[in-house]
Amino acid sequence: MTNTEHKKIVVVGAGLAGIAVALRLQKQGFAVSVLEKSSEYGGKLGTFSWNDYRWDSGPSLFTAPELVDELFLLCNKNPRDYFNYKKSETVCTYFFSDKTNIEFFFDRDKLKTEISSKLSLDLAYKTLTYLDRSKETYKRIGDFFIDNPQVGIKDIFRKDLIVRYPHFLTSKLRKTLHQYNHTNLREQKLVQIFDRFGTYNGSNPFKMSGLYSMIPHLEQNHGTFFPVNGMRSIVESIYELAVESGVQFWFNQSIKSITEKSKNGFDIQTNDQLFSVDKLICAIDHLPFYKHILKDNQLFEKYKKQERSSSALVFYWAVNTVITELGLHSIFFSEDYRQEFETIFKTKNIPESPTIYVHISAVINKEDAPENCQNWFVMINTPAGITPNENQLNELRAFIIKKIKFQFNVDLNNHIQFEKTWDAKGIQEDTGSADGALYGASSNGKLAALKRHGNKSKKYPHLYFCGGTVHPGGGIPLVLKSAKIVAQLISNEG
Repeated sequence: MTNTEHKKIVVVGAGLAGIAVALRLQKQGFAVSVLEKSSEYGGKLGTFSWNDYRWDSGPSLFTAPELVDELFLLCNKNPRDYFNYKKSETVCTYFFSDKTNIEFFFDRDKLKTEISSKLSLDLAYKTLTYLDRSKETYKRIGDFFIDNPQVGIKDIFRKDLIVRYPHFLTSKLRKTLHQYNHTNLREQKLVQIFDRFGTYNGSNPFKMSGLYSMIPHLEQNHGTFFPVNGMRSIVESIYELAVESGVQFWFNQSIKSITEKSKNGFDIQTNDQLFSVDKLICAIDHLPFYKHILKDNQLFEKYKKQERSSSALVFYWAVNTVITELGLHSIFFSEDYRQEFETIFKTKNIPESPTIYVHISAVINKEDAPENCQNWFVMINTPAGITPNENQLNELRAFIIKKIKFQFNVDLNNHIQFEKTWDAKGIQEDTGSADGALYGASSNGKLAALKRHGNKSKKYPHLYFCGGTVHPGGGIPLVLKSAKIVAQLISNEG
């Protein structure tokens, strides 16, 4: 009998992190139950349809697919029997207010040719050098901090950390991401493109550390992908594997109380079940967990003080025409990027002239929209906790439509057949994210990563955390990393 046999674990939340950590621990020999408040699994990886159109409601960027494959290989399964994806030739196309655009190809030679033709050969080489440095930073620093539990003061003399100090204590740490980009690229359009990666964890590139220049590595050096059956299929396939592996899922479970058992686990009372467990994992936003489930107001107030990441306003449009210039991912930049982030994070207002992100999955998956039609996912960044009123919605919709007409001479007023919106309030209600913040706390500070909520509670010996609001961060790759970290912590403890 193994030391894990008959030990019981409850995971709160059936999002991607919750399912992944449950699967890993079930494979280790624990008896794992996942409690989900809603009637559906998946968290932010939702989907919905209208007539013959289909949208993924949440994340649209997919990188590091090997982290998904790893879960199937762990269970001795062929990932391709459950889940398939395609690699994208174009990572993203960037559109500017002067009607120019730059297409960022994954292929280095194509990218070099594109930047040379649109800007200059010198700037093409600067871009490739930037991407090489991004890879090096990720390799020397990112891998260590992302793959391991959060480091603290007690870790400063660890040998595996000391060897990384020369790479960590560089000018990147002293500069903001924008300052680093400006120093290394100089050209305004390229700086704006690489500043945008600050939004990947909902932060302000004019405030966050230059160390985050490693973010483009996965996208530009490793590639972007898209699941054959849409983003939702990521969590659908992992859920199927978890059920096959014996993980128990309990839906429509409202947790009434959690009682610590003399430092030896927890009793968890839901609306219709009592779970007595050895370990508890929070796989939802830690703020509502502390406030409404654990009812620890001291910890809630402590972490509530941290600045929230940005939220979003999303328009889902059924468009009965095709704009061929638009690929899977497109960005339409605002004219004043600094002011946009000042508005979001300082004055906490919705920008009147925001940067626009357009995702059209039908570019890859033709069945997501009827022939000669497109399913548009249109997103702008907004402050956490701020919901647009009807007048703001109308103005933002008109702004986006005007921008598209300016760029392509197509009036979407004549082509939008259906619209649905999702805002900070809706994101909070549907996913439990505090104030609709997409990534929990922001990274708007030089040492923000070290202040992020960790994966193991310091107060409760048998309580753990994974998901997008805790270490190492938000986004599909980091969420899966957090699940792996927690599973390893628990495995090490037995």
